[in-house]
Amino acid sequence: MLKIFSIISFVLLYVTIAIAQATVDIPINVHDNLGASSVQWFGLDLTATNGIDPSLGESDLPPPPPGNAFDTRWWIPPFLGALSSFKDYRAPGNPPSFPFTGEIQYSIKFQTTDYPVTISWNLPPTIASTSVIQDLFGGIIVNKAFVGIDSVVVTNPAIGQLHVFVDYTDIVPVELTSFTAALLDEAVLLNWSTATEINNQGFDIQRKSNSEVVWEKIGFVPGFGTTTEPRTYSFTDETITNGTYSYRLKQLDFDGTFEYSDEIVVEVDFNPSDYNLSQNFPNPFNPNTIVQFQVPKPGDVTIKIYDMLGQEIRILFAGQVASGKYTIEWNGLNDNGARMSSGNYIYRMTAGDFVDTKQMILLK
Repeated sequence: MLKIFSIISFVLLYVTIAIAQATVDIPINVHDNLGASSVQWFGLDLTATNGIDPSLGESDLPPPPPGNAFDTRWWIPPFLGALSSFKDYRAPGNPPSFPFTGEIQYSIKFQTTDYPVTISWNLPPTIASTSVIQDLFGGIIVNKAFVGIDSVVVTNPAIGQLHVFVDYTDIVPVELTSFTAALLDEAVLLNWSTATEINNQGFDIQRKSNSEVVWEKIGFVPGFGTTTEPRTYSFTDETITNGTYSYRLKQLDFDGTFEYSDEIVVEVDFNPSDYNLSQNFPNPFNPNTIVQFQVPKPGDVTIKIYDMLGQEIRILFAGQVASGKYTIEWNGLNDNGARMSSGNYIYRMTAGDFVDTKQMILLK
C-alpha cells in the first residue's frame, strides 16, 4: 500500500504592536456572586477615537458567550455592532485638548447566571459628583452616583447593560499644587508637589540667570506615572554663585507632550551675615586639621595658635579678606617648622571688634 504523507508547514508570524498608556487611565472591577471577575479600563487620550483604538490597548472582542458564562465588556459606540473591548478611551473635547471639562458616556455590558453583580470603583477627584451609572430605563432600577470609592450592586437578571455618564472636571496631565525655592548653605533647594498625576514621565529642571535669555536644563526628576495620591519632589541646585536666578519645571508625559510650570525667582547671596570661627575638624587630629571662618565684610583677619600657657606658637593666618567663607589647614608645626607635641592648644580669630577662641587637641 502506498502511503502518502501530507506535510503541513506552519509559519508563525510574530508582530509587535506598541501599546501606549492612555493619558487618563481608570480601572473599575466587575464580579458576580461566585467571584468571577473582570477589570475594565476607561479614560481619555488625545489620540483616542469613538471606535476601537488598538494603539491604546482596545481590542474588538468576539460575540458574548452563552448566557451561563460570566462576561463583561465595554460596549463602544455605536453600541449596535460587535464593537466591544475591555478598554474604552475617548478624546477629551472637540478638538481634543487638555485641560478638559465635560461629560462622556460609556456603556458596560455584562452577563452571568450568578447574581448579584457588583461593580466597584476608586475614582480620582477629577471626576465630578454629578457622574452617574444608570440602567437603560433612565435610572428606574439602577441609578447610582459614580464618584469616589464606591460600588453598585445589580440584582435584576434582566439588567445586562448600564450607561456610565462621567463628568470630568479640569483634567490636566499633572496637577501641580506648589513650587517653591529655599536658600541652603551654598545651594538652592527646589520643592514641588502634585495632587494627581496622569502619564507623568518626570520633570526637567530648568534655570536661567537674570542676564541670560535661554533656559538651561540642570537636572531631571522621575515622576510617578499615573497616580491619584499627592506626591512631593525636590531638587538641589549646587552649581550657582551670587545673583538672581529664575527656575521652572518642564513636565514630560510618556507620549512626549510637555507643559511648563510657572517661574519662580530666587535672589542668591551667599555672603555671610556675621563673623564666625568654626570648630576645627577633625578634633582630636593627627597630623593635620581644618579651621574654617567667615566674615560679612572686607577687613583684616588674624588667626593665631597658642599653647595652654598662653605662648604664641603659630600665626595660622594674617591678611585682608573679602566677605565670604574661608578654609585653612594646620599641620601641627610651629612658626619655626618644629612639630608640636601632643596636647591641648588654643586658636583665636581677630577681625575688627570680633574675637573668638576655641580649643583643639593634637594626638600622636
